[in-house]
Amino acid sequence: MVKSFKTECFPNQEQRNIIETNFGMRRFFFNETIKYLLAKYGDLKENARIITQKEIFALRKDLFRTQHKAQTALSPSVILDTTLEDVLHAINSLKKKGKVIEYRTKKTSNTCRYFHKTDTSFRYESGSKYITTIKLKDLKMAEPIRWDNPDIRTLTIKKQANRYFISITCNIPDREPTPNLNRTVGLDWGCKTYFTGYDGTHTLEVNFDEKILKQLDKRINKCQRHLSKKQEGSKNYEVAIAKLQQAYLDFTNYRQDFIYKVVKELNDDYDTVVLEDLGMEFVTSNRRLAKRAAQKPYYLFKVSIIHKFSEYGKKVYMVPKSYPSTQTCNSCGYVKKDKEKMKLGEHTYVCPSCGVSVDRDLNAAMNIYSYRNLEEASIED
Repeated sequence: MVKSFKTECFPNQEQRNIIETNFGMRRFFFNETIKYLLAKYGDLKENARIITQKEIFALRKDLFRTQHKAQTALSPSVILDTTLEDVLHAINSLKKKGKVIEYRTKKTSNTCRYFHKTDTSFRYESGSKYITTIKLKDLKMAEPIRWDNPDIRTLTIKKQANRYFISITCNIPDREPTPNLNRTVGLDWGCKTYFTGYDGTHTLEVNFDEKILKQLDKRINKCQRHLSKKQEGSKNYEVAIAKLQQAYLDFTNYRQDFIYKVVKELNDDYDTVVLEDLGMEFVTSNRRLAKRAAQKPYYLFKVSIIHKFSEYGKKVYMVPKSYPSTQTCNSCGYVKKDKEKMKLGEHTYVCPSCGVSVDRDLNAAMNIYSYRNLEEASIED
């Protein structure tokens, strides 16, 4: 089983210099590769399918160890290798999703990744707060890796708000499947409440603390106002940017912590979760819903619960986008169409056929729970 562990790290000045150099070299390698491909193929979107993995990795010798030999010597070879992996991933995303490839800048990309190349790539003793890596030597972490004798495969260092964080991916033994609880829950995502659930007998509501969300959002707005009054390039400007980045980081950490706790509770109580497959384009294009949708991310929850349930041998299923869970009566199966369809401002479902009146989110959760033509969820969906 592959698991990741993330914590803050505290590099000394020499290590910081090496890390910052690696950040810069990754940006340089990525941008030069994209420039080379653009010069050769022109429009990458039209020609993405003819760009092969072999061609990209051949640039190690054909481009970087000939034309850019001096720059390549500034960082370990794994930095070049992992950057070319990123280019390949970007090309594949362009093929499948049409995702535009953008040049990397100091403002948007401050990461470096190392992988297990030889048995001496990483050295770590269980319970220690220090990990030894290529050129960095002993790097101090805020806490030890939570698994004994981890088989470390990759290590990623990222800079956020002038702080350094380390993510370590390890191979660990598979968990034994947990006893079957024979319990299923259907979850309906919403903007008013994060999720409304129904498990056949009980209703559950999952929602963020609106007071905390408001405080964090207010802090971000305050930091943005302070930043707008500073002169770009000054010391005060850099301090204001760091405070704004920290405010965004605190907001992200709160959401992630909340979601991970909710996923753990669901994993403890249920064997199966049924989710509605959502097309978020409509929500994010609506100016009244876009901000709340961004504050209560659906995809992060989906990815987290799929990872957690698969780890314990449990299942997550998806109801297709075409299923009208909000417009269908959970009692008689009547489906509202055309002018009868519920609008976003309506919060109660009233069935014109059987007369049942129920909260719209609870009605949708009941329909999701009862749906039978299920497909197992995957992160690629």
